[in-house]
Amino acid sequence: MTAITPNQLPTKSNYHHLVMDIAWFGIALAATQRFLQFFALKMGATALEVGWITSFPAIILIIAVSLSQWWRNRYGDSIGAVWLPSIMFRLVFLLPAFAPFFPEEWRVLWIIFAATLPAVGQGVASAVFAIMMREAIPNEDLPPLLTHRHRALNIAITMGAIGFGLMLDRVVFPLNYQIMFVLAFLASMVSQWHIGKIKVRGMMSYPAHEKAISKPKRSFRQLMSETNFQSVAWVTFVSYLAFHIVFSVIPLQLEQGFGATEGFMGVYGAVEVAAAFGITFVLNRFIRQFGNRNVVAGALVVNGLAAFVIAVAPSLEWTLLSAALTGASWSAIGVCTFGFFAERTPTDDMQASIVFHQIAFSAIFVGPMLGSLLVSVGFSVVSVLLLGAGVRVFGGFLTHLGLQVFGKPRVEPVYSVGETLGE
Repeated sequence: MTAITPNQLPTKSNYHHLVMDIAWFGIALAATQRFLQFFALKMGATALEVGWITSFPAIILIIAVSLSQWWRNRYGDSIGAVWLPSIMFRLVFLLPAFAPFFPEEWRVLWIIFAATLPAVGQGVASAVFAIMMREAIPNEDLPPLLTHRHRALNIAITMGAIGFGLMLDRVVFPLNYQIMFVLAFLASMVSQWHIGKIKVRGMMSYPAHEKAISKPKRSFRQLMSETNFQSVAWVTFVSYLAFHIVFSVIPLQLEQGFGATEGFMGVYGAVEVAAAFGITFVLNRFIRQFGNRNVVAGALVVNGLAAFVIAVAPSLEWTLLSAALTGASWSAIGVCTFGFFAERTPTDDMQASIVFHQIAFSAIFVGPMLGSLLVSVGFSVVSVLLLGAGVRVFGGFLTHLGLQVFGKPRVEPVYSVGETLGE
């Protein structure tokens, strides 16, 4: 009837399952990340509707993540708490397969709904999963774990993108997309099985329905009054907003501007994730030398260059350079924003995890809506891409300055090991 202590943690086993979880999930993710917007365009979606596929789930995520603390307290450990929401999240890979069964005028709306509904589970699971991962792995092992998870994710997305892309080109539409989404869902359930094998600190032998003891919940205002978290909020919102402002516009440029096929989209995705995989071999060195925040700033500048390249590319082949720059820079941003959050908040701070995710989801909502709205009111896709490139570069500048924009804050202690202070 005792809890698992840090010394009793099966760290190697947890490490393995956390890497395999993201690997199988990455195969599934290729279906939605690389092809869902393309699928919507083939079903007749407008530029604004393509933006909704990303933005509407973000609205749900902002709301649902606030339920994470309540949901976590219903279970004896974070593994039990994350199980059902993560299954609901994985429905995002299956539900789009039913779109062709609807009348033509309902198909795009169903795709938007299929992307939005599972966000309820994703929102609840996201903050709990972040805490679960930090409970399963000692702080000093988190940087290499995040790196290895990103490598596994990138390899898996490459495999999924190429495999699905080839299949989509060879099987009749829309059966090809339906097969892809079913296979993606099956892969995501293998990922779910690996999550169930993880053991965490504080896991008890009492029944799962008994409530865990939790710390008093701080308000949003209290959390945002802390200098450490102000820095986290600033870096996260600026970087996610700058990246996503042209996120929903890129498929329009590839499909309408260059006539890209599903096969090319598979190659495009493979190049992107190959670059993301490659950056992981030097990322820890950059973090140690420059700190998480400054790496995010530099990555945003590279991300701006990626948007510029795809805007001025003379042919479809040149867009592969943009894919490489995007993959490397976004991988760095993803690792370093979470690393910046982890080094400035305690491991068991659920409220900080909730607000961190709400800030990221808010940026994911605003960014695609801005980009797709500009296209829908008459701006050309190329002009929006060029504007997005400028926003990304300026976002890198703001991230580098940090809260010094408003006056340099005092430095508070960090919680992770061996990282350079950013502010």
